[in-house]
Parts: sequence; structure tokens; C-alpha cells
Amino acid sequence: MMPKTIFLTILVILMVLSCSAFIGAESPPKTFPKTFNLIKLFNSGADYLIDYKLENMTLAEQVGQLFLVGFHSQTIDSQIKDLLENYYVGGVIYFTRNIENLEQTQKLSKNLQELALNNGAGIPLFIAVDQEGGKVRRIKDLSYFPANQILGAAGNQERTRKTAAVTARELKGVGVNLNLAPVLDVNNNPNNPVIGERSFGAEPELVAKMGAAYIKGLQSEGIIAAAKHFPGHGDTVTDSHTALPVINHSRARLDAVELYPFKKAIEVGVEVIMAAHIYFPAIETEAGIPATLSKAVLTDLLREELDFRGLIITDDMEMGAITKNFGTVQGAVRSIKAGSDIVLISHSYDLQKEALAAVTTAVKNGEITKKRIKESVKRILKLKVKRLSEFM
Repeated sequence: MMPKTIFLTILVILMVLSCSAFIGAESPPKTFPKTFNLIKLFNSGADYLIDYKLENMTLAEQVGQLFLVGFHSQTIDSQIKDLLENYYVGGVIYFTRNIENLEQTQKLSKNLQELALNNGAGIPLFIAVDQEGGKVRRIKDLSYFPANQILGAAGNQERTRKTAAVTARELKGVGVNLNLAPVLDVNNNPNNPVIGERSFGAEPELVAKMGAAYIKGLQSEGIIAAAKHFPGHGDTVTDSHTALPVINHSRARLDAVELYPFKKAIEVGVEVIMAAHIYFPAIETEAGIPATLSKAVLTDLLREELDFRGLIITDDMEMGAITKNFGTVQGAVRSIKAGSDIVLISHSYDLQKEALAAVTTAVKNGEITKKRIKESVKRILKLKVKRLSEFM
């Protein structure tokens, strides 16, 4: 059997040779296939091929890539089928409600990818899960590993790296390609209701070292790591699932503690960072605006000051911090406008469709520029080209 890398390389060569206008062209040829399947780009490493794909995507296809959605079945039901076929969503997230056993999960992943690759856009899916270890692990039949707090107390970076690597190999086996982990919050508030054992510890240096090891372990096995919850959810007494937390520290303190593990994660090449629904007055001057909706946090700080070039994804937009203050739909619009690449809507099919429509309308009326959308879609396509060929 022909090795996959050779086969895909031949596909790219044949595609290039079959389009005479492509050779030496300074701009995408008008005859470039509109539904050119992204799988033909895998392993090519050519940015201009991604640019061609992007320029030939419809607005609906572009907007769809900006959404990671949850659904409620263990097979492809009518709702997720609609979101994939008619809205071109770019990714899905699994919860325990989607998991019966490993065989079923693997089959579900395969069927979802096939549906995405044959919906006209031809772009594979991010398939995400929260498989942190400890109590937060959606796929119970995979190997049990202790919570980050235990790994941090042991202080063994190599053991942490190996833990992540094994987790990655097992996730890959069931078709998951994005792990929403590790947690890089510094657990320095004993009254924190939501982080606790999910953190590697109370010292930023320890969290940074162990987090970097975990990221390396996941990504060494081809699984995308998503460090969370930027700029930091450790020193809160409010759970963002229910209300909007505020971290009222100075910028100097944030640099030394909350931001430190994320800076180190960026240095070791983390590919995704999840933003938190938390208000940071030292960074965002408008009162009550959480990091997920803040240009000052997402663009000015994370993208420009910290020079993060990967994907920015939101925490779930159906959490109380958003729904009680902005609403999921308008929250999605504001988040993308502020600099998020992907918004996560985990539960409501109706809200998912409404948010997709609202973002599309915002682009059409100029509230969100087409340039802003294309910046995110290009980053998404580049990461899919880099990481998802193993899942095809």
C-alpha cells in the first residue's frame, strides 16, 4: 500500500500540474476549484495553497470554521448533521453524553469527519474534549491519570510529559485531535470554587514547568494542546460558569503570577489558548468586559504583546458570565470582533444557529470586517493542515 505521505504529496503535485494558470501565478486563478478539498494540502507546507482555499470559500464556510459546537447524541443526529452540512462548522466537542464506549467514539469521529469532508467545503473537523486528568475527563474508558495537582506535587516534568503523551495516543485512537488541556491557572486562592486540583500548584514557576511538559507530551503525539484559562482563573472566588469573576490585581502582579505560565507555554509552542470569562481591570478599561470579549486582552495583550500566533478559543459561551451579562449570541459576535478565532457553544442547537447567523450578519453589515474573519480562518486552516492529516 502506498504510504499516506507519498500519496498526499502526489495529490498536491497533480493538483498543481492540472491547473496551468496556477503555475507562476501571482494571484489565485479564477478557475481554481471552489470546493478544493483541504486534504490535498496536507504535508505540502505551502501557505499560498491555503490562501487559494480561503479565497474560494463562501462567507458561510468561513464563518462556520469559527465555531466549535457540542451536540447531544452518540451518533450523528439531525442537529449536528444540519450544522455540518448547512453551516460548515469547523469543530465539535465531546462530553460524556456523547460517549458510550471507545469503539462507538472512534466510529462517531470517523463519521463526523466524513460528513465534514463531503459537505462542499471539504475541511476536516477539530474534534475536541476536556481530558485533563483527575475528575475532568470526558472519556472514562481511557487510562486514568491523576489530577494536575498530584502531578505538580510530584514535580517530575518527564513523568508529566509521558502522562500527556499516553493521553494523546489514546485520544488519537478514538479520533480526537484537540485536548482542551492543560490548565495553567495558578491555584493561589483556597476559596476558588472551580480550579483546585485541576491546577499544577500555587507557584507560577511550577505551573509553568509542568504545563510546558504537558503541552510537549500532547503535541509530540500529534494532539493539539489548548492551554487554559487565559489570562488566569486561579485567584477567583466566583465560578465563571455561574457569574462574572473579577481579578483586581495590578498589571505587575498579573505579569509575575497569572500570565507567567502562559508566557512559557507560548515559548514552547502551544498551538491553542483558551480565554476565560473573567474581567481584568488592569488590562481592560471598560468595566465588566471579560477577557473573551476584550480586544485589550485578546488582541493587544495575547496576540501583539505576547506574540501568540496560534488559535484563540473561548470558554463555553453558554456559561453564566456571558449569558447573564451579554447573551450567548451577542457574546459570540463581540468575541470574534475582539480577536477570538473560535467560539465554543457547547449545548444549545438554537443558540448555535443564532450565533452563526449573527456573526454572518455582522460581517455583511461591517460590524466585523472580512479581514478579521479571514485572519482567523487562515490560522485555523494552517493548524488543520499541520495536525489533522493523521486523522484522515
